[in-house]
Amino acid sequence: MPTFFFPDNTVLINFTLIGRHDLLEWFVRRSGQWTLSVSRECHRSARQPGLSGLADWGLVFHEPLVPSPTELVNARVIAEQMRKPGDFKPSQHMGEAETIAIVVNRGLAAVFLTDDHDAARRASAEPLISVASTTKILALAERPRDASSTRSRGDTSPTS
Repeated sequence: MPTFFFPDNTVLINFTLIGRHDLLEWFVRRSGQWTLSVSRECHRSARQPGLSGLADWGLVFHEPLVPSPTELVNARVIAEQMRKPGDFKPSQHMGEAETIAIVVNRGLAAVFLTDDHDAARRASAEPLISVASTTKILALAERPRDASSTRSRGDTSPTS
């Protein structure tokens, strides 16, 4: 079963801010996927100063997965479970919740790319979901990709 890599918006913003789309693209290995809520949130964020590069993520994560009615109900329940006092926006946590609901409902093997601790905790409770944060991805990118690698730390070009 293939593994898909699903981001939340914060991870996309982080890699955009540091100007390293290439690292996240390397990490997802052409298996990037995202949900409709995350895609929409990303496109809204791209209108903010310094974040226009967010518009390019569609090339990595492709057409967004649209939740079925059942997945949408499940996502709303998950989002409500993640809400904290003061979270007043109904859309708060919907990207993360929609991702979890779709992955679980469709039985997908997935790595959820998130820096949201509540979403990471909720996602990791699901057997088919692993979680990776921005810092974990950056740490993996720093390590040599194979024993014969002689590249410098900043070089992320393929080794073959």
